[in-house]
Amino acid sequence: MAGNSLTDYDSDRRRLYRESMEIRDLHYCKVCGRVFSYPGFGPDVCPQCRQRDQEEFDKVREYLSTHEHSSVQQTSLDTGIPVRKLYRWIHEERLYFKNDGTSGLFCEICGQPINTGRYCSRCKAKLKLKGVKIDTEPDKELTAEEKMRFIKMPYKRY
Repeated sequence: MAGNSLTDYDSDRRRLYRESMEIRDLHYCKVCGRVFSYPGFGPDVCPQCRQRDQEEFDKVREYLSTHEHSSVQQTSLDTGIPVRKLYRWIHEERLYFKNDGTSGLFCEICGQPINTGRYCSRCKAKLKLKGVKIDTEPDKELTAEEKMRFIKMPYKRY
């Protein structure tokens, strides 16, 4: 009997060790505050909030397919998505403005007008040469059919 309880103890210890290795890191979600198992890459956002964000993005994409000249404010009003989130997607290069120079977005380095992201193509190239990884950099050049519809802003950002 004593030997049996020792093997139970060892098997429980091994099982707990295996389970702890599966958990990795526990992080708090930056959106909702829930604790979740962080996979080791990407933003500190739980799977539920990431899914909700994707659903909201799909809602905006669908809206813009029928209202391609809508402003950021009008898109926000009609879809219920906050303006701040729309600008986050623009900075992530998931959305972009029509190529007419009135977007109100400017390169954070040189100040040149841009339609999406944070940097103009020239500054991106310089950063790339210096070895700086830009997270918003697309993997390939997208065709017009693959890109999102356009958002046109009625005012300039200060």
